[in-house]
Amino acid sequence: MCLIIKKPAGRRICNAFLTNAWQHNCDGWGTFFLEAGQPVWAKGMRLVDLLRHNDALPESGEVFLHLRKATYGHVTQDMAHPYVVNDWGDGRRMLLMHNGSIDHLAPEDPSLSDTAMLARLLRDMLSGLSADQAAALVRSEGFARLTAPLLQGSMVVLFDHRGARRLGREWLAVQNDQWHAGMAGIEVSNTRTWLRDAAQAA
Repeated sequence: MCLIIKKPAGRRICNAFLTNAWQHNCDGWGTFFLEAGQPVWAKGMRLVDLLRHNDALPESGEVFLHLRKATYGHVTQDMAHPYVVNDWGDGRRMLLMHNGSIDHLAPEDPSLSDTAMLARLLRDMLSGLSADQAAALVRSEGFARLTAPLLQGSMVVLFDHRGARRLGREWLAVQNDQWHAGMAGIEVSNTRTWLRDAAQAA
């Protein structure tokens, strides 16, 4: 299972936290955030690059960070999250991070992942829409209801020029007794992939 971390504005993600989580999710990393109203994203494969990138992330803004644990697909930078769902060619694009497994989207091609198939499916669903129309659609209650059976308990974060839209599972907040106070309150997609004591994991 992967891990998504939501860094709020004015906070930092502790490098020791990332190093610990990397031990369980070391198949690639990625981030996205807004800069001047446009999504900025990056991804890589090495912990040293992740920590350097984390140090350079803007403290003033909200940032989402994904650590991959491969269940389907090869371990390559292409399979690391985020995925580009759509690109309108004007700097506006929709990106996707996913935590969980969608077994019924398991690809026939072993080099691809279930998340790659989800990105393709969403690309087809949003085909023909403008960036603003797509942004409005994914934030609608109807879209959440339509995709709920597909996600089956996973968490998906879609990201565009309007910011983030979470679908599926709710966020969990890091508690004081789970890490040090510097990480308390920062939201994560699960606890089982980073808690030092696996017995505490949910």
